Amino acid sequence: MSFTPTADISTRFPVSADIVWAALTKHRYTSEWWPSLQLPKRSGARASFQTPRPRKKRPRVATGRVVRVTKGEEIQLSLLSQPRGVHSEVTITVTQLAHKTRVRVVEQGFADAEDPQRFIAESRDGWREFLGALGEYLADNKTVARIERRIHDA
Repeated sequence: MSFTPTADISTRFPVSADIVWAALTKHRYTSEWWPSLQLPKRSGARASFQTPRPRKKRPRVATGRVVRVTKGEEIQLSLLSQPRGVHSEVTITVTQLAHKTRVRVVEQGFADAEDPQRFIAESRDGWREFLGALGEYLADNKTVARIERRIHDA
């Protein structure tokens, strides 16, 4: 039986899914909470971001393409991460719950990683920081109100 190394992390936010989706995919918002994030919501577009690596000087720089988008729900990415040159597939899913929104990030593959378990740990820590920053951004009621106004005015 083969094993696909996977980092799987999720968190919940006390705002609606359309606000979370906008904060993840619109540059006007991502530039405010994660400046290196380029997560366009169209297939074939270039995607990139940086995440910190615990106890390392250089961040992880991931670049690749958007493979598939289900508007308002899911983005699938194919990435190459440096400094180690590791390929992975990432799925970011946004799900509306009763009174919250869940964001789940699943990153898998890592077939070319020298030490997949260490890479998974670094990846998980980076995604935790990423989702933590998104949570802090969405904790500001003025920010949420501004995003909500733009969504409803569009």
